[in-house]
Amino acid sequence: MKTLMVLVLTLSIFGAYAQEGVQEEQTLNSKPIHVDGYLNEERPVTDQELESLRSTVNKYKQENQLYKAKAKELEKVTNEAEKIGENAEDKINAQVEAKKAENKAMEKIKKAEAKLKCLMDGNSREECGQYNSEEQTVSVKQASPVPVSTVETTVVSSNGAFEVIKLLPYAGATTFNGKVEQLETELSAGLRLESNITSRFSMGIGAKFDQMKTNDFANTGLYMNQGYNNAFGPQGREIQYRSMGLDIYGKFFVTSGERFRPYVGAGLAYNRASMKYNDNNPYYDEMNSFYYGTEEYNTTFLSGQLMLGTEIMITRSIGLNLEGAYSTGLGENLSSRAARNGVNSPDQTRLRDLGEEIINSNALSMFLSALFIF
Repeated sequence: MKTLMVLVLTLSIFGAYAQEGVQEEQTLNSKPIHVDGYLNEERPVTDQELESLRSTVNKYKQENQLYKAKAKELEKVTNEAEKIGENAEDKINAQVEAKKAENKAMEKIKKAEAKLKCLMDGNSREECGQYNSEEQTVSVKQASPVPVSTVETTVVSSNGAFEVIKLLPYAGATTFNGKVEQLETELSAGLRLESNITSRFSMGIGAKFDQMKTNDFANTGLYMNQGYNNAFGPQGREIQYRSMGLDIYGKFFVTSGERFRPYVGAGLAYNRASMKYNDNNPYYDEMNSFYYGTEEYNTTFLSGQLMLGTEIMITRSIGLNLEGAYSTGLGENLSSRAARNGVNSPDQTRLRDLGEEIINSNALSMFLSALFIF
């Protein structure tokens, strides 16, 4: 009986130890629990050497990416540095030119300020003597990034008298409006030489030539209060007129512009004219005792003229001059010479009367001339 009780007690003790071992194993192998009661995720079993190798590999990968990025950036910086090196010489030259232009502009500004100060002081100081006859002209040029094609012009006004010389060859036409006839020249041409006196006034001299033809309108009917029929038919004979003259004139320019310079002017001319019949074969009219042929008339006279025109500059020294003019004779002729006696040569009288008609007519001219500035 005692033996049986010992055996039961022993088995109970071993059962209790076994049960405690099972509970301990369950507790050790159970999933970890957070404080708030949730389970943590299972962490894989790792090896320290393997993790170190993986860390080293990742480090090298990151360094390779960094070096590649650095290489790209260095290549960009190198290209930019090469471009800067290539353009360095051009930039230096541009800076040098800009500095020269700045110094030149400052010099002009200082000179202009000195001139202005002299003018304000009435040119009383000794150093102002050089500015007494100068006209102040300020020209400002602004740089533009876009090149603009311009026509180069010049101010024809000068700092002193006779410093600008202009040559003007011209051509045009003249209409003579007389009491009886209205005649127009075939050619009116000339050459003028002109120079400035002040910035807006100039004077010049010129030579001119006029030529025209007309039929003798008085070949039939009453002429000179007497019956007169010439023997050359109803059209009469053709009259040739030529005139040469020398003139002196002055111009006043209304504005002082650079491209267009309108002006008014006046002048005085000395003229010598000649007239003759182109059909000048001798013929005698026995019925009227008139002689025809070999008639010729020469006369000299003074004329005054008024001018209105404008200069149009094309380049610095070349331009055009457009002018309209009015002229008329001043009094009678200065001298005259007839080839035949008008008493028995009615056509000689006709030439004389035509000459007086032209001298006292109102002559309107239109001229276009080239303009050359020296």
